Amino acid sequence: METSLPTVHSHRSRAVPTALKPRKKPIQTRSTVTVDAIVEATIRILRQDGWAACTTTRIAALAGVSVGSLYQYFPNRNAIAVEIIRQRTRTYLAAVLAADLTDAATPGEAVDRAISAFVIEKRKGLDVSLALRDALPEVQGRQTIIEEARRFVPALQARFAAVGAGTADAMQLAVALAAVEGAVWEMIAQDEAAIERPEAITSLSSVFKAAAGFSPAAAAR
Repeated sequence: METSLPTVHSHRSRAVPTALKPRKKPIQTRSTVTVDAIVEATIRILRQDGWAACTTTRIAALAGVSVGSLYQYFPNRNAIAVEIIRQRTRTYLAAVLAADLTDAATPGEAVDRAISAFVIEKRKGLDVSLALRDALPEVQGRQTIIEEARRFVPALQARFAAVGAGTADAMQLAVALAAVEGAVWEMIAQDEAAIERPEAITSLSSVFKAAAGFSPAAAAR
């Protein structure tokens, strides 16, 4: 299976607008519980009925909070979707950081293992990702993914460097991670079952290496 490489036009990305960000971060335990309930309610609706059914009124009712309480934390449903994308991006990248790269025979194999960890984690929440598919352009999903990926870049660079897989500058690495996410969407747009196949990891690893400027010669060292 071959997957076309998504075009990466620039290392720069626009920041996610304020209107798509939480109004305030939960500090007290009670506030954290409320935000978690809102996010979980949204995920449940997404899984059952899709993005079109995710109204703030329905989300609040399922979360057991008032609409006013919801608006204290999120200005609109798009901001909740952005928070879900952020949380899931963190989960995927944490799995990449946790991947065992120590006995990889080549730098290329180390990258393959890291992307394999990403894909395995991605498969677990694929139903929510599919439900959010229609909302991604509306909520600027790519910018959200890049913003979150940048937080993980220093640790990822250190992991790759330790196994001889030196990577490009920090922003290019963040864009490469977003390119993998974009390739996943291209893949499942053609065939939703494609990501479940073993060759998906090879295709997505190739996307990452190309977007990160990871040369074939370096991969084979």
